[in-house]
Amino acid sequence: MSPDTRCHILIFEPRVAGHHLTWLRYISQDFLAKGYRLTLAIDGRPQTASRYDQLLSELPETVQTFSIYNDRGKVDGGSKTAALAAAFTRSGADHVFINNFDDVASNMFRRASMGSYPPDILRGRMSGVYFRPRFLPNPFWPPGNYIKRVGFQRLVKKGWLLHLFLMDEYLCQKHAHRYPAAELHFLPDPWSGDYTTGTLSARQQLNIPCNRLVFLHYGLGARRKGLHLAVEAMNRHPGAKWHLVCAGKLKTDRNLMHRLTLLENSGKATILDRYVSDSEQELCFCASDVVLLPYINHFGSSGVLSLAAAAGKIVIASDSDLLGQRVRDHRLGICFSSGNSSALSNAMAQVETMSSEQKRSFAANAISYAGHCDRHAFRRALQSIPFTLKSR
Repeated sequence: MSPDTRCHILIFEPRVAGHHLTWLRYISQDFLAKGYRLTLAIDGRPQTASRYDQLLSELPETVQTFSIYNDRGKVDGGSKTAALAAAFTRSGADHVFINNFDDVASNMFRRASMGSYPPDILRGRMSGVYFRPRFLPNPFWPPGNYIKRVGFQRLVKKGWLLHLFLMDEYLCQKHAHRYPAAELHFLPDPWSGDYTTGTLSARQQLNIPCNRLVFLHYGLGARRKGLHLAVEAMNRHPGAKWHLVCAGKLKTDRNLMHRLTLLENSGKATILDRYVSDSEQELCFCASDVVLLPYINHFGSSGVLSLAAAAGKIVIASDSDLLGQRVRDHRLGICFSSGNSSALSNAMAQVETMSSEQKRSFAANAISYAGHCDRHAFRRALQSIPFTLKSR
């Protein structure tokens, strides 16, 4: 049998929560479609191994996998950077693609700032998706950002990094020319699924009142996600015909859960405090009139904005950082002062008074924006960057 001469990529993804498995599926599919050979370095511990079953059943048998954890349940080498180097050596791959570069970035950059670099086998072979490069927009504050920036610059100068994909188009445009040795590329926050179910039908399937203005808060109930602001905003208008849908594992505090339950008992909220399937996710967005993004001190992109756009829904978002800029630039909805529940409630009331023409305009803008961040756009962006065979 002749040797396989395709470029071989190790995908490093040892996390299973949130978006991680979805992204592992997307990136694996797209690299395979490009013709690359793949090996996956994952979390193969018994308690998480089953989470990969569906993904692995969809991939060809030629895709090999192994765990970055040893028999004692510890990360190989004691750190993810060491495990990355060990996995790369074991795989014999030409390149390593780190699905979430943030997993290794902080430690790697801090060490590099002091002159300590990763194992030499990784030099010039590391790429990945960097979700939150906080030191790029804020290079001097807090002080840790300055240290990371110095380490990043040293790694770039010495040729350690190959391709980094950023989720922020504005940061990418601003900084790409500054680091030509480590190419920076924009990667859209993708959505997939069917968001064409009619509003009435979706509400009936989820037992949501049909004669209400429905606001959706999707995802965790952590304070940084601003769910408490949405609850406060709802309570500021007790007579309004509003309905709040909260979907996803909320993981919130007891007090907020109590206030949510009071809203639900009064018929003003629907709470889906659990893992939401893909089909339920689609129904939630189709059933809503407005999607809330009241995030506090949020840095970076949000997949919820892409999902809202796919469903053609108006969004109400905090006015800070990337989300606020996207909502304003693409005219996707209304921005309010971050952390201000009164401003959020005023924005919610503003939607209620919108004309049909205004709502149609926002919906058209949303659908247009969704075309720039669907699975096809994600695949085009990922596949446009070449990975080649390297001599070992």
